[in-house]
Amino acid sequence: MGVLLGGFASVFWGIGDFLGGEGAKRAPAAAVVLWAGIISFPVVVATAVLVGGEILGSDILAALAAGAGGSMGLVFLFAGLSRGHAAAVAPASGAITAIFPVIVAVLTGERPSALAWIGVAVAIPAIVLCSWVTSPGDVPYGGLWYGVVAGFGFGTYTIMINLTSEGSQLLPLIPARAATMTVVLIVAALGVWKVTGFGKVPKAIVAGSGLFDVAANAALLAGLRVGTLALVSVASSLFPAVTVLLARIFNGEHLHVRQVVGLVLTLVAIGAIAVG
Repeated sequence: MGVLLGGFASVFWGIGDFLGGEGAKRAPAAAVVLWAGIISFPVVVATAVLVGGEILGSDILAALAAGAGGSMGLVFLFAGLSRGHAAAVAPASGAITAIFPVIVAVLTGERPSALAWIGVAVAIPAIVLCSWVTSPGDVPYGGLWYGVVAGFGFGTYTIMINLTSEGSQLLPLIPARAATMTVVLIVAALGVWKVTGFGKVPKAIVAGSGLFDVAANAALLAGLRVGTLALVSVASSLFPAVTVLLARIFNGEHLHVRQVVGLVLTLVAIGAIAVG
């Protein structure tokens, strides 16, 4: 069940990230992240309160750290998608998002089954094949470094949100989302990122990005409650396949044979992880 929920998180994140990238073509990436967070915050609060639970001080601290990492991931991902090539930026972020938590999980004692390890091993080259492009977009290497930084941000989110107690249910999503918006505002105030008013962002796209991101975060946290960090994190990191497919459908980005192979291997990886 944990891997299945992680898979749902991948789908939701893939859609939300595609929308976020489209929004960042029309407005600063930080503004897209901020307004998506503001729009979706009431949904986060209502959902978490409805599910219930009891949150501890340690849960709040872990969630704040998760939200800070997630904000970095979102801004760099959206900026990369807007300036580079989706088939380079999104898969790079997915690879790091998968590898980083797996390393932490193994170091803390998790031991996935042999079949699950095969799925993890297949997932990494699958993401690399998806990211192998010849048309890099407007920046060198298709904006690959944006994806790498984003991946570390997302990996940090997964690792830290996993540290929250089971009894807190979905309540940690509230301080995590608040931290995401706060970090963006602070960095923008320092002049590092640019934030514009709500009237200057594509409202429908930004709202959709925020709501899908909330759904993904909820699915991830629910998956971590019943699954392991290593396997759920890998299952939830396959969102690049969705983002790349949407970029192909709506933006006409060409898929090479190797990228199609990568997408197929993505399905094989998630199947092996689920069975394992």
